[in-house]
Amino acid sequence: MIDFNLGGIGNILIFVAVLSILVFVHELGHFLAARLFKIHVEEFGLGFPPRAVGFVRDRDGKWRTFFGQAVPGPDVLGGPRTIYSLNWLPIGGFIRPAGEDNPQVTGGLASASKIARISVLAAGALFNLVFAFLVFTIGFRLGWPDRVLVDSVGAGAPAETSGLAAGDILFTANGADIHYPQQLTDIVYSHLGQPIDLLVERAGEPIAVTVTPRTTWPSNEGPMGIAMGRAMVTDYTWPEALSRAGREIVFQFEELIHLPGRLMRNEIPLAAARPIGFVGMNDLTRVAVETAQEINAWYPVLQLVGLISVALATTNLLPLPALDGGRIMFVLIEAVRGRRIDPAREGFVHMIGMAMLLMLMAVITYQDIVNPILPR
Repeated sequence: MIDFNLGGIGNILIFVAVLSILVFVHELGHFLAARLFKIHVEEFGLGFPPRAVGFVRDRDGKWRTFFGQAVPGPDVLGGPRTIYSLNWLPIGGFIRPAGEDNPQVTGGLASASKIARISVLAAGALFNLVFAFLVFTIGFRLGWPDRVLVDSVGAGAPAETSGLAAGDILFTANGADIHYPQQLTDIVYSHLGQPIDLLVERAGEPIAVTVTPRTTWPSNEGPMGIAMGRAMVTDYTWPEALSRAGREIVFQFEELIHLPGRLMRNEIPLAAARPIGFVGMNDLTRVAVETAQEINAWYPVLQLVGLISVALATTNLLPLPALDGGRIMFVLIEAVRGRRIDPAREGFVHMIGMAMLLMLMAVITYQDIVNPILPR
């Protein structure tokens, strides 16, 4: 029985814990990649400064503990060392590589090879994807809503005349394996006025149905005239769960790529594609936790954690200044033009980009507060 016994503060703490884990995984990817390429990391911190307590090895290899900014001196450390710290703002974490923007620092990030820099910058997103893969795998193994359920059928709609019924579970459409409502929607909209062969399960028995989506339909229905939900699958083996986890990540990327087109075709309302910030993610966490308690299943929480991890990876790889993807873009430009962009100019671009991202985040947070995506 899942019983968190939480109120509003408890849900916020869960959200902070989830976000901190995901950011820690992201920074761990950067850190391990930097170590692999022998790039010195000055500090690996949990939470954000000011620093509460730090740990560092001295010249004899023994761990030293210090508080705040009282870092042991060179006579104790004997050379550059990595500080591992716990910080007072308990959200996320960071790494501070030596020479991040200064190619004159020997052993630093900016002075490393282009392959090393790209690898270090991309490793955070890669680790988030690996973490999402693991979370999804566990979710599919424990039980996951992974089939399309026919919730209801409109009177006189093509679905009704063809024999579809509420409670049917869809398995294939025109031979394609169906796991997501959007998959069926894509097939339907590409076959308006044409027959679609469906394989459904009804009361444990397979049934073949042929539906011809109409070319015009009422505003409160779609071409087939059905409302779709999700059906649970609880019998995946570990190999099947691994395969479905990989497909889930691919599906999330496909949804992102196809989103602009669906918005232009009015298949998805603009409000449904609105970006959300920390407040919106906290609302989603609250609903996921409450749903998990109500149905006594972990998948709503695991689903949310995996989706946020994929979103964090995707967002960080966008070619925008100040993000990992923006920094990778500068390395690629350097590779094409044969020489480095002036570090001062690049730093200025990232600074402007960070300012713009912070302003965008403020606008998104304002919208999350005054126009929440979920009722409070």
